[in-house]
Amino acid sequence: MRDFGRIHAMLRELHVRNLAVVASASVELNEGLNALTGETGAGKSIVVDSMALLAGARASAELIRSGADRLTVTGVFQPTSQGWRERLEEAGIEVDGDELLVRREVSRTGRNRVFVNDQPTTLRLLADLAPALLRIHGQHEELGLTTPDLQRHWLDRSGGAKAKTRLAEVAAAYAAWSALTARLDKATGSERSRQERLDLLHFQAQEIDAAQLVAGEEEALRQEREVLRHAETIVSNLGGALDLVVDAEGAAAARVARARLHLAEIEGWEPRAKEWGIEAEELRIRLEELGHDLRQRHDEVRADPARLNQVEDRLVTVERLCFKHGSTSQEVLAYRQEIAAELAELEVDEEGRAHLQAELAAALDAYRKAALELSKGRSQWGSRLARAVRAELGELGLGKAALEVRLERRKRADSPLELAGERVEFGPEGLDRVVFTFAPNPGEEARPLSRVASGGELSRIYLALQLAVRGSGAAMDAALVFDEVDAGVGGAEAAALGKKLQRLAGGGQVLAVTHLPQVASHADRQLKVAKRTRGGRTFTEVLQLDEEERVDEVARMLAGSEVTELSRSHAREMINAAARDAVARPVVAR
Repeated sequence: MRDFGRIHAMLRELHVRNLAVVASASVELNEGLNALTGETGAGKSIVVDSMALLAGARASAELIRSGADRLTVTGVFQPTSQGWRERLEEAGIEVDGDELLVRREVSRTGRNRVFVNDQPTTLRLLADLAPALLRIHGQHEELGLTTPDLQRHWLDRSGGAKAKTRLAEVAAAYAAWSALTARLDKATGSERSRQERLDLLHFQAQEIDAAQLVAGEEEALRQEREVLRHAETIVSNLGGALDLVVDAEGAAAARVARARLHLAEIEGWEPRAKEWGIEAEELRIRLEELGHDLRQRHDEVRADPARLNQVEDRLVTVERLCFKHGSTSQEVLAYRQEIAAELAELEVDEEGRAHLQAELAAALDAYRKAALELSKGRSQWGSRLARAVRAELGELGLGKAALEVRLERRKRADSPLELAGERVEFGPEGLDRVVFTFAPNPGEEARPLSRVASGGELSRIYLALQLAVRGSGAAMDAALVFDEVDAGVGGAEAAALGKKLQRLAGGGQVLAVTHLPQVASHADRQLKVAKRTRGGRTFTEVLQLDEEERVDEVARMLAGSEVTELSRSHAREMINAAARDAVARPVVAR
């Protein structure tokens, strides 16, 4: 899996064609809180479905609009992190400009194509890239919130700088232990396997040493072979050139010398004759030098069948070694050095193995100490994180819920690490399996988050977790989409939810699909999904609302289908009050 974790981005534009009842829709999004509203059944979930396709979700031909052959979803992202071009280019994606373009195409034939910056790529690469661009939290799945790995990530993130230091110490200790384990495995592996490997390496070393290779010699040998194969033709043509330059009557050097004399006779009358004479003399000298080189090479080249056989035999030896151990003589010699290093490891004697075992035991002890310190820290961070999340949940209609952070260890019989008489699994991230447990009501057993929380509860837990870990205004890793986060919320809790989403959006970009006017009123930008019927066909549109249209939409959410001046007044006051709340929102420099 490629790591795109250092890429952060905002979704600037979303373009959808032929997805369910959406024939064509374009959505512009800003940083901050974007609210997506509309009547029940208007198609808000389709907008989220289109984003899920950009996040690597599985696609089906059933999503294609009736009468169309293909659906297309395009997202225009604006990366906000440093080094994002380099990370993409490492993955083979060319970057031109300051935007990142992701496109999914699904046809009725079942063909599913993925493009990044208009370059065809794989769904796997998109799935790797998507978490750095877009995270969706909805009624059906939380895209990783319930997995132990991501829960461990959030716990460690809540530990701040101290957690980074301890994680780095554990990773370094694990790497040192792993390297020593590999060395000892080679030195103390199956005696038969070890001896077979030793025999092979000794044979290869002797074979390379016997050849006495010289780096790059194959090219020189090939050139010499060509000369020996065509010696007669080379000598004949060198002789012909030599005659024309210096040896034959009327050769070029002699003619130029006579030209020099002619020019000398007119030096008194022709101003440039002396200059031309000097040039002619220089040309004659160069021709004489050329003739000397041609004569020397002409005398050197001789047909030599015996030497040709020697060169052919040497080339066979060199090319055979290159075929077996590397494409060039330089690579063969580099492999010879690798052989020497591996032989040094395999030929460790009993004393050397005992020393390695002592080093390994010390490395495992160092890892144990570092990992236990990390576990101790996680226990402290977990208690603090659980309190902070519960405080946030109290204002989101989950005031009686209990969320805890639990650390578990997995037993493993063949593990070399023993704690309290039990052998446990361990790795570069430590000893702990992090589990968030949740009890929605008092008296209920706290169980793992994935087994008890509904989609709406998960969305609110994730929102609370984001705020508890990052705080207000901290930079986001990716654009966040909350679908139906307001399920089961009303009254004062709905206003609190809107404020929390507003706080969270201060660090980047949030899109919230909502039915609540208290949430929509806190948005920086509001979009409305509307369903219309024309010519017997149903069309869904996504409209960006201006100030007055937004007042009308919030009023509809307050009063239902019949909007009155009173509901408009109430809506305007809600929007103005939310704007006042936003004045103190922290702003993150980008």
